[in-house]
Amino acid sequence: MSRGFLRPEALGRLLAWREAAIGAGAVALGLWWGFGATGIMRWVGVVLALGGVGILREGVLRLRRPKDGGGAGVVSVTERQITYLSGPGGGVVSADSLALVAIERHGTGAPVWMLGDREGNSVAIPADAENAGALYDALGALPGLGQDHLVRAVRETAPGRRVLWRATPERLG
Repeated sequence: MSRGFLRPEALGRLLAWREAAIGAGAVALGLWWGFGATGIMRWVGVVLALGGVGILREGVLRLRRPKDGGGAGVVSVTERQITYLSGPGGGVVSADSLALVAIERHGTGAPVWMLGDREGNSVAIPADAENAGALYDALGALPGLGQDHLVRAVRETAPGRRVLWRATPERLG
């Protein structure tokens, strides 16, 4: 039986940084080409650096997210449908029909995502449920609600309910 060079915990920490490291490498290579090359390679370097900035930003945002798993239930986001399955309950809401996104914190436990749609359906999802990280991508696409805003809200320690996003009412005519 062969053992790896790194302990599994250390390997996990390094792998968590891979997206940010790839982005930083792309920025560095792009800047090197952008300032040191001539002709078409200069423009390739500029495009590579800009793409690297986007990858680096996403990587840092993912690193700032609290770790999921260990909590009750499993979250699945498929085709903009958010499904939460757990022993005591669960629920399904469509990201396209969401009317309310809130986060509740009671005591020292994990925060709970509160999602409600226009039909009156609601689902409460613990932030530490398995695959709860998929909520950041699904909810971050809502107008005016970015992933950085979601991460800050989950990291807050103040108890109570905080509404993060509410749909604008539809108007006739």
